[in-house]
Amino acid sequence: MKKNKTPYFFAFVIGAVFMMLFGTCTAFGSSEADVQAYRTKANQFVAAKNYEQAALILEELLAKEPDLKDEIVYKQLTHIYDDYLFDFEQALTLYQTYLDRFPNGTFATDFRDRMTYLEERRSEWPALRDFRSVQLEEDKRSDQDKLAKVEAILSKNENALIAPEMHLYLANQYFEAADYQAASEHVENDINSFGKAGMTDPADQALALRLYADILVKQHHYTKAIRALDQAMTLANPEERFNVAVKKNEIINHRNMAVGFMGCLGYYLAVVLLLIPSKFRWDFRGSPYFERLAKPIFLLALVSLVPILILKVREEPEADPRFFLWLLGLSIFSILVIKLLAPLSRVTGRSVFISVSVLHMAAASFMAYYLTVYSGRKIILNTAIEADRDPLTSTFVILLWSSAIASLFIYIMYSFGYSKRKAK
Repeated sequence: MKKNKTPYFFAFVIGAVFMMLFGTCTAFGSSEADVQAYRTKANQFVAAKNYEQAALILEELLAKEPDLKDEIVYKQLTHIYDDYLFDFEQALTLYQTYLDRFPNGTFATDFRDRMTYLEERRSEWPALRDFRSVQLEEDKRSDQDKLAKVEAILSKNENALIAPEMHLYLANQYFEAADYQAASEHVENDINSFGKAGMTDPADQALALRLYADILVKQHHYTKAIRALDQAMTLANPEERFNVAVKKNEIINHRNMAVGFMGCLGYYLAVVLLLIPSKFRWDFRGSPYFERLAKPIFLLALVSLVPILILKVREEPEADPRFFLWLLGLSIFSILVIKLLAPLSRVTGRSVFISVSVLHMAAASFMAYYLTVYSGRKIILNTAIEADRDPLTSTFVILLWSSAIASLFIYIMYSFGYSKRKAK
């Protein structure tokens, strides 16, 4: 009897197809695992700052997988050659290789821009390498060393296309070192380069203008800072305009607070200067005099120093206690002034004298607040809200208001006691 071989034939075909599919999937999985292993190893070398070896690992991967479609590998490799090894020629080759393979890839636009940047500055590559090396080794150099090094490079390349980058770098470094005059000069040089060949990137221009605004705030040139931000607003992309608007509002608030501080300082000093025409006498001989000063000074010390103790007990080290120290110093000086001005109340009347005293203390409280919060403000570049106020915890705010109100109440009470009735 002849066997039917048809079932065996179909079984053989199905098995062959299955084995082919299984082999393909296994090979694909193995390839993916190999790529990931190469990338991981390259990242480890980068973390160890062994950039040459990291580049060799990724080059080996591309040689092994010439048709590799992983765009991240090209991103990693170009980043190493461009930003760490400063081998701009090899970086250009890799940028072009990527664009040939992925003309509409994720990084295509950025790579084209980067190629244009490097080609335009080909004659300046040696200076660019020197500048990048300083940036790359920032942790290994002192602040003065890196500033001097970049200043030296800049002095030889003042008219180069990379000069604005160095000006902006130096402006940032001097700003962080609180040398606002030097920072202002460098950022102004960068801004003056706007419109020149290779200096037309609106994002870079907006960044320079925002830094300029930060510097101007530190120099108390608020109107110029606001104008700089208005220019930055027109250049920034839609996502950044909100940040610029927030920054502008912060600076306007800072300007208004500075005007208020100057007004309070003027009033505070004017009251002190009243001692001159009032012909006060330094009568410190009688013990009752000291007793009358000791009590309010003790109370003012109590309402100023107890909040510091509370903040310490609550373990809120981020809360700035300077407000209470400023308040204590200014209020003690004020109580002395008010006591010496007491005879003036016979001329002005009690109500006027008490009003002057209360306003004097209110001015002292405002100055203490400004010197603590606004004078201590640190402007930080490239944050959503770049005028970063010293932290004001809810406990700090409650204690601040309580201390200020208590001090005012003490002044009302003692200014009334020091005041004299008008002579009939």
